[in-house]
Amino acid sequence: VRFDPDTLETLGVQEYDRHVSGLVSTPHPHFDHARNRHYNYVLDFGRQSKYRFFSIDQQTGRQSEVATIPVERPSYAHSFGMTKRYLILARFPLVVNPLRLRFSGQPFIRNYRWEPNRGTEFHVLDKESGRLIRTARSAPFFAFHHVNAFEEGDDVVVDIVKHPDATVIDQVYLDRLRSGQKVTFAGKLTRFRIGARKDVREESLSQVPVEFPRFDYRRRAGQRYRYAYGAGNEVPGDFIDNLVRLDLEQGTALSWYEQGCYPGEPVFIAAPGAANEDDGVILSVVLDARRAASFLLIL
Repeated sequence: VRFDPDTLETLGVQEYDRHVSGLVSTPHPHFDHARNRHYNYVLDFGRQSKYRFFSIDQQTGRQSEVATIPVERPSYAHSFGMTKRYLILARFPLVVNPLRLRFSGQPFIRNYRWEPNRGTEFHVLDKESGRLIRTARSAPFFAFHHVNAFEEGDDVVVDIVKHPDATVIDQVYLDRLRSGQKVTFAGKLTRFRIGARKDVREESLSQVPVEFPRFDYRRRAGQRYRYAYGAGNEVPGDFIDNLVRLDLEQGTALSWYEQGCYPGEPVFIAAPGAANEDDGVILSVVLDARRAASFLLIL
């Protein structure tokens, strides 16, 4: 849906060219400002399922298939990574037999099975040629959100909010949240270095619980960055109840917290002409449970 940037009036629906087949996609597409292209993938379920990565030209709306990865058991994924040259698909060991989706009659996510013996696979794809540059395997883990990714020498560096396994999904069912039981929804920001020899080295970037990560996407997407922002936990066992700013160089964190308030995903807006990476504001829509109302927080 197109909007007038001055009045926010809706200008109608702009249809994109559609020809890449698939049933599910991710809610976190990427935009490459240098190429002026959107990137995402669709997952086509079948006897042999396929991840079909595609791009959309911002000016023409034309869609082009970039690469295809065939798999027998597709993994659940909510996001993927992007550097200047590459797209990165992390395949966590939460997998599904596509026949179950067709015949089980269960909710979508209930058809997936946690199979940690598979480990986590990282597929690195060239944006231009679609060529699979490397596939590397790490110990099993689960994630909803990639943060950022970049290239450093021969390494492809991928930052992800890591969870030890997929039981985090069970903690965010509404009946669980409404029950008053303690939850552990936030993960830990973790860096994975995928080497040219297909090795994966893991590094913890912060022990501060965090989810819904954001950063200065307009200027730092696909590049080394210093600051990440997220929503996390001030009170252990509580749902998302604070906002955090992580300094990845200094290893420090700042937080905002107000009792009874539950913030949503933070959005970073750079100041006009900003010289420093963190020169700007954070916007977050916050639920004030005491007043049964929400407000826009500007930090």
